[in-house]
Amino acid sequence: MFDDSNISAALAHFALPTILLDAEGDQIVSCNAQALSLFGADLAGQKLRPFLMSQTPEMAVFLEAVMHFGRYIETTLDFMRADESPLHLQTYGTHLEGRHIMLTFLDLDAQERRTYLADQDAHQRAGLMQWQKIYGFFREMESQNHLILEAAGEGIYGINAQGKATFVNRAAQEMLGWSVDDLIGRELHSIIHHKHRNGDHFPAYECPIYDSFRRDKTVRINDDTFWRKDGKPILVEYVSTPIYDHGVLAGAVVIFRDVTERTENEKKLRHALKQVQDLRVQLEQENDYLLTEIRNVRSHAGIVGESAAILNLNAQIDLVADTKTNVLITGGPGTGKSLAVSAIHEASSRRKRPLVRVNCSDISPHELEIELFGYRRGSFRGAARDTAGKLALANNGTLHLDDVSDIPKEFQAKLIAVIQGCAFRRLGDTVDTPVDLTIISTSSRDLDTEVRANRFRHDLFFALNVFPLRCDALKDRREDIPLLAKHFLEASLSRLRLPTTRLTKANIGALLAYDWPGNVRELENVIERAAILAQGGKLRFEFNASASKTLAFDGNILTGTDLRQLERDNLIRCLCRSLGKVSGQGGAAKLLGLPPTTVYSKIKSHAISEGDWVNGMLGNAS
Repeated sequence: MFDDSNISAALAHFALPTILLDAEGDQIVSCNAQALSLFGADLAGQKLRPFLMSQTPEMAVFLEAVMHFGRYIETTLDFMRADESPLHLQTYGTHLEGRHIMLTFLDLDAQERRTYLADQDAHQRAGLMQWQKIYGFFREMESQNHLILEAAGEGIYGINAQGKATFVNRAAQEMLGWSVDDLIGRELHSIIHHKHRNGDHFPAYECPIYDSFRRDKTVRINDDTFWRKDGKPILVEYVSTPIYDHGVLAGAVVIFRDVTERTENEKKLRHALKQVQDLRVQLEQENDYLLTEIRNVRSHAGIVGESAAILNLNAQIDLVADTKTNVLITGGPGTGKSLAVSAIHEASSRRKRPLVRVNCSDISPHELEIELFGYRRGSFRGAARDTAGKLALANNGTLHLDDVSDIPKEFQAKLIAVIQGCAFRRLGDTVDTPVDLTIISTSSRDLDTEVRANRFRHDLFFALNVFPLRCDALKDRREDIPLLAKHFLEASLSRLRLPTTRLTKANIGALLAYDWPGNVRELENVIERAAILAQGGKLRFEFNASASKTLAFDGNILTGTDLRQLERDNLIRCLCRSLGKVSGQGGAAKLLGLPPTTVYSKIKSHAISEGDWVNGMLGNAS
């Protein structure tokens, strides 16, 4: 509990003038005899403000500093006696408890007079000769110190207790652009230290240099800003050390150096190292991707055929290859859409950059975002390092969006933003990465139908379908079957190192008679299987193995129409069981063991509508 009477009794023993102040009410609670003598009046019970010559906000800032730090020293506050004569005091504030503050005053004018009288007395006692020797000695030391300060490479300046410059060496003048006449006797904070580098005001009471002599401590700052005479900032590091005059804290000396160039070089080096690291990671990932693509390269290297459909396709590829136009390639499964993508890329000016493929089927929006955009280390659980996405790998190259119709609806808006803005943002990143690429999309489904069914965005469809291409089914260009069969046979024999085998007229006739529901991919597989099983140089083809099993089981001969009806009925039964769901767990694709794109293609080929499998469910229920 705070006891005013005990404190008042204690004040009587203080050698310096001291008052006890209630800071909240600006009420002087008590004062000692020395304070009464200094101010020429009994201060107890009076307000402090009438005895204050300085501005009230300055006193408020000082009291706030005492309350915050516990102790604080201020030399810029001016007071006056009861007769209104000025007092030049050094004020020491001590926070006692609650709102009570003890203020102790040192009369600087009296201190100066005592020092002067003491010096005079010493000089008189020592004699004129001795005084001249001392004076000469100190003049010599001052001259030597001045030479040392001027020769120093660091900027050095001194300030008194009011923050005004007392000396500034040559290096400081050169770094700051100010002359001695500009600075000596002026308050330096408002000249060279008045704001931060971002332009924010830097109040004097927050200045570390002022803090060093007001709280009697050495301060070292490694990243601050001084302002030149021409208004330009320089980055500095400095040390501020308090200095004393006859035991009284008199100011500080500041030693600083200009680190602007060093800081900028360090910043450039860090940026360059980051770029090198990012490039190294990107090249590693790009190399891994290209190696994977090389391992998965198809056995053929061109579009083979002489039908009108193939000739038209090649002509359209030649037209679009030299542009940066986005292309949409449609066609049934196995019709050679991926081969057309490769042909466009290889014929374009981007052929020296990667062709990057993204499979859009059976993938969640988050997984697709990770694969396309990449991520920063720590952006989610398991993100152990920075990873470049497929967009970064395809920059200045070609991006192949396979099964583009399967892109989740919630991700389509992000993709259209990338196309329109020519930039993307990695997961966990704060800045956009510009990207320049050609997008070639492939789909086994009719995207017009997907748009009308509200499963695909109109704007994304138009952005991707700038130049449409169509890969026709193999049954619609049967004149290409002999050329394709010969091409696949030669490639299989070479790759598998098999004995030479040739196609006969009977072989060609058998191939032409088949309907090829699996298109070119099925033809390639049939040829490769026949090449492996060939005996005595003769090829034997196996078509539609699943249909053969059905024939053997029933013992009946089915026509092509019967087989198509059988497949249609089986697909309807499958949709009944999956409640119309095609992809995902429990979907028709999983039940049939086929890719979702193949099932969608078969549904379209057999003209199966929602009513077909709904009616099938109702029939089973009855």
